Amino acid sequence: MGILLLLARAGGIMFLSLIFAAVLIGYLAIYHPTMLEACLNTAGSLKSWITNTTNTGISAEYNIWLKFLIQEQQLVFMFFVIIMRLIMALIWSGRSAAFGRVSASAR
Repeated sequence: MGILLLLARAGGIMFLSLIFAAVLIGYLAIYHPTMLEACLNTAGSLKSWITNTTNTGISAEYNIWLKFLIQEQQLVFMFFVIIMRLIMALIWSGRSAAFGRVSASAR
């Protein structure tokens, strides 16, 4: 039974991090468009660095798939999802530590 709870918690964190990242991108698009544009420009630079064969040493037959599959928007969204997961993990661990101390001191 404990494994199901852990799987549900992990799935919930993954789902919520996707939702919160999308909300954060929407917030940036509405209230801070220049910051979102800077993120997209940085992601474009990162994409060009990743797909540059002199940097990676990947042959052209594989590099075209990288160019085709990697988009700037995906890189920005993945960045915000990772940030949201880190924030949620910190909040969850802080909450667990706080309640763990309370329950241990109550005994």
